Order: sequence, then structure tokens, then C-alpha cells
Amino acid sequence: MNTWSDMLAGARGRLGLTQAELAERAHISPNSVKAYEAGRRHASRPYLVAMLDALKVGREERNKILHDAGYVSDGHEIGPWVYSGFMFTPEEAAAFIEEYDWPAFLVAEMLDVAAANATAQRLWRVDLSAQYLEPGDRNVLSVASDPRFGGRCANLPEVLRMMASVFKGHHRGAETLDEPSPVLASILERFMTGDPAFLQVLLQAWQDAAPRTPKIRWEYPIVWADPDVGTLRFRCIVNPAAEPDGLAFNDWIPLDAQTWDGLRQLKELYPQR
Repeated sequence: MNTWSDMLAGARGRLGLTQAELAERAHISPNSVKAYEAGRRHASRPYLVAMLDALKVGREERNKILHDAGYVSDGHEIGPWVYSGFMFTPEEAAAFIEEYDWPAFLVAEMLDVAAANATAQRLWRVDLSAQYLEPGDRNVLSVASDPRFGGRCANLPEVLRMMASVFKGHHRGAETLDEPSPVLASILERFMTGDPAFLQVLLQAWQDAAPRTPKIRWEYPIVWADPDVGTLRFRCIVNPAAEPDGLAFNDWIPLDAQTWDGLRQLKELYPQR
């Protein structure tokens, strides 16, 4: 197993630098570089960071070297708390997804839809500028109780299991049906006052769902039974958009030519959305 000194020497060698050249770039003595790479001396964190900065070592390799040398990795120094423009503002994210030809929307921390592009609204047959304006109306779990959405999602049990897993593994505390938070209680009330068939699907999905460990990127499948253009298949990719605001991009990427063609037909059928 390579030590931090071996990895440092390897990184320098790949770039074709001599020890003296690295020393000059890092503003330390050549003898120090030689001693560090030979394992005779242990570099202080500032000196090690100076050499890694000079080599422009990628973050994964950089963190391995730092960790092996006994220092905390510095990946946390790259992020919204250092670079104000690193993440999207909610307004930037909403404008960004509008350029996509596939359904795309922004979901907030508790699964409320914060914005959706024209393609998504066309697919869902909604106008979010005038509809679903009450609190809780746009929660992606609660709308599954509406036949307008739940009735068109052909793989509804699978999708509800995914959403239940998010609540059951939520980083702010695991949700339970016995003692739901106010948000979850509001969602459950919508299911209980709606079609009993949807409630049964939710209860079974909740029972079957395992808590989801939060990841920076994840995905879920969507099979959409559209009344006008037939079955459309998507793979939804979820990525962070504005971490300080808890917003995530949801991109429904079409999986086949039939789905792309269906989206084009919907654009012709509903040109104003």
C-alpha cells in the first residue's frame, strides 16, 4: 500500500517535475521535498498543502494523501460557503431547467415542487402559475393521491416506495406513520380523504420501503400513462441545485424514442404550456 510520501512522489513524477522544480513552485527547500518523498521527514500540513497546490492534484487523490499523512481532508473548502456562486439561487435554477426539452423540476427539502419547466407542466396538464397554490398542494407525495397524477403513474407503488424511503431516512429525523410530523400528517390527510385505493398503495409502499441514505446524486424510474400519447418511460436523475435552500434538480430523462416522440406530440397538442 502506498504511503502519502509515495503518492506525493508519484504525482510529481506523472507531471514530469523534478524535486527542485516542485520545491520552487511550493516555496519550500529542495532538501525538504527530497526528505518528504523518502519518508525521512513528516511534512507539516501547510507544507504538504503547498506541494499539493503546486501540483494541482485532484481532490480525490489530494484527500488520500492528506488522510494518509494524518491530516483532515480539505474538500469542505470547496462549496457554497466559500464561493457565493457555487450553487444555484432558486431563481437561477428555475431559469436553468426551462431550457430543457425533457420534464424537469425543482424539489425542496420536504418534497415540495418549487418550480417546474414548461415540458413538465405540459406532461402533468397543469399551470403552476394559477393552480396548486395552497400549502401542501405541490408536495410530490401528496399529489400521488390525486388521480390526475397517481392515476397516470403506471409504476406508482415503486415511486411511492421511493418517496416513503426519503421520509423514513430523512436527515432531520426519521418519519413514522404512528407519530408523523405536521408535514407528513398533512400529506396523510390528503390520502385519507381521497380515493381509498391510493391510500392502500401508500400504506403498502411505506411498509415495504427501507430508509434511504441521503446521497448527492440518486435516481428513480417513472412510467407515465399519458391519455393522449401513450406510455412514456423516464429515468429521473436527482442532483443538488441549491444546497443552502434544500433544493434539488429532478430531471425526467426519456429512455426511448417513443417517449421523445410523445413529448414532441404533447408540445404540438398543448403549445401554450
